[in-house]
Amino acid sequence: MPAAIATAYVSPETIQQARTIAWTTALGAITAEALAERDELSIDVARDQLDELVGLELLERHSVLVDHPDLYTATIAGRRLARKHADAGSYTYPEGLRTARVTIKEARHTIACASVAAALERRYPDHRVIGERELHRDERKARRRLASVDIRRHGDTRSHFPDLVIWPPGTPGEPAPPPIAVEVELTLKSKQELVAILSAWADCRYIEAALYFTETVKLEERLLDLVEELGAEEVVVVNPLNAMVKELAGFVLEDEV
Repeated sequence: MPAAIATAYVSPETIQQARTIAWTTALGAITAEALAERDELSIDVARDQLDELVGLELLERHSVLVDHPDLYTATIAGRRLARKHADAGSYTYPEGLRTARVTIKEARHTIACASVAAALERRYPDHRVIGERELHRDERKARRRLASVDIRRHGDTRSHFPDLVIWPPGTPGEPAPPPIAVEVELTLKSKQELVAILSAWADCRYIEAALYFTETVKLEERLLDLVEELGAEEVVVVNPLNAMVKELAGFVLEDEV
């Protein structure tokens, strides 16, 4: 084998590892359950793959919550590997993202978002699914809003970013189709805050829809009532989390109302 070819060869295992690290970097943190869903693996196999990357110091494991899945984040060495093999692996490395941090306060939500992102990618393979981290970066580059909104409450205005964004595939020569904002709701916010957010989505002209996934029936009912009260049914769609995620340790995946 010529030396140039031997030097350029990258094993399929390394490419797969690099692709997993790139996805981890994009979302910030993933779980074995999310990787299993995305790559059609058993959870045990996915966990073994992630733990192998931890052993290689390419990922870091965070056991934050009892009876919940561990979270995995990319290390500096892992990000370097994922960036290096992007061309060989035919994937896009998510440039311009800060090192992710896992906190107890956000851990449960991060776990759920990773599973929803994985399920969306598997269900809509021709769509691009990104997290809040990439949306922040993309809006900074574009210097305009792409899928976030202004929330007006008590005379103040603040930015609100969805948890995930689905970008449909475009058609050459035609304007890019609008994105779908995705919200993963695990806790019951005040009515005033929910109304402010739902109203912003209902009035937004640059998204196709806002898609909610709720952990409990109580949350689903509350959102459905407010959506109807606001007349936002054509823009805001509410579904139970178990419509996308069938099983996840530590979560109450209740039946639909």
